[in-house]
Amino acid sequence: MIGPIVRKEILENFLSLRFILSLILVVIVFAISGFVFVRKYEQQVQDYSKDTNQSLAYFQGHAERLYWIATLSHRFYRKPKALTLCAEGFEKSIPNCFSFNAFSRDYPEIKGRTNALLSGFNDVDWVFIISLFLSFAALVLAYNSCCGEKENGTLRLILAGSIPRHKVLLGKYLALMFMVGVPLLLGLLVNLIIATLSKDVAFARGEWVKFFSIIILSLLYLSVFVLLGMFISSRTSRSVSSMVILLFLWVGLVIVVPSSGRIVAKTLRKVPTQAEMNRRVTEMKEQWQKDLLAGKYGQNAGSTSPNPEECNPPARARAYTALTEQNNKMIDEHMNQIIDQVAIGRRFIRISPTAIYRQACETIAGTGIGRFSELRRQIIRYQADLKDYIRSRDAEDPNSLHLLYDEMFTAQMWRTISHHPVDFDSVPKFQERDLGIGESLRLAIWDIGVLALFNLVFFAGAFVSFLRYDVR
Repeated sequence: MIGPIVRKEILENFLSLRFILSLILVVIVFAISGFVFVRKYEQQVQDYSKDTNQSLAYFQGHAERLYWIATLSHRFYRKPKALTLCAEGFEKSIPNCFSFNAFSRDYPEIKGRTNALLSGFNDVDWVFIISLFLSFAALVLAYNSCCGEKENGTLRLILAGSIPRHKVLLGKYLALMFMVGVPLLLGLLVNLIIATLSKDVAFARGEWVKFFSIIILSLLYLSVFVLLGMFISSRTSRSVSSMVILLFLWVGLVIVVPSSGRIVAKTLRKVPTQAEMNRRVTEMKEQWQKDLLAGKYGQNAGSTSPNPEECNPPARARAYTALTEQNNKMIDEHMNQIIDQVAIGRRFIRISPTAIYRQACETIAGTGIGRFSELRRQIIRYQADLKDYIRSRDAEDPNSLHLLYDEMFTAQMWRTISHHPVDFDSVPKFQERDLGIGESLRLAIWDIGVLALFNLVFFAGAFVSFLRYDVR
């Protein structure tokens, strides 16, 4: 009995102007998105290869001695991700360059051709198109699913037969999901064809699995708006009233609430500015200098004399280790405060299915603030591995003082770290590790569950309302 209802709804909507316009608009925007992505990605790959090769060549050119490996600061550049095609996650405004050595790390920076003035504009990725255009198209298709047929009298004729109301409702839902799914899948197909035609764009097998996961998630998201449209339609008697109510809800859920996260985050969590942090670091170093001169770390800790009687390498090591640890701690605490501030705003806007959908897609794609946080953790782990490597190689040198700390000058003069040559191939190299699909889905499971809950709530509302709907 559901089949005839589905076919009827599809035939009525398939030839409607609203469906044709939605289909044309969505496919065009997806095609534009594909061309823009290819051009941007090719440029990013070119810049990344150049910057990474220069950084690696510089590191290798100064890696003739172990103490150089330990104290030389080198850069890591975040690799462009092909999955930004799906969810860009505002990566253009997130730092992409990390400077560090075995002991210390600096603030991450934004390097490349990025125009800082453009960071406030959204990228036309899958998430943007689906959350904005297709969610509105879903409401346009569903707004008169019940009240429209009541106005023209067809709903009364349908229910006058033997078809139960719940099957009519289910048939309408399946038909509307089909009508929303057609422009979605056709647009994605055009988008992927354009992207894969580029020689620089290549998707690994795991990335294709993530693509399909995001497509399923997109259908789950669009289902929220289909059910919302059916719910409001079953609560109103006129199509105009339904459309007005849905328009207000769409503006609030898709535009207003997701855009308010920045305001809420800044209001609820204050974070020191970069200028304030620079002042605090300066004050910390001034206090450290006073402690150094006062002999807190040992006699002659401040001396850099080559005369063994006038220097104290162990005290110098304690002093510089303390300085490095304090500096790292201040940087890490500030970065954690920044990330926590963002997290507060993201938690607030989770009352919107659009915000939930966007965050879930970013998690699955491995982009956005989640990727930045994971990168910082990986770099800290790499520093520990590099330090372990240096410690093990340094232990092989009987002429070394075996004092590992961040000062190249005294390491060279006093041989606090071994001067033995190093096989560069044996030195640990940092490589960014992408999360697998299983781990990504595990991190996104909460957002996926909340989207499913939205579906359940709106379906229950539409079901109860339609059972009681007066078709006269």
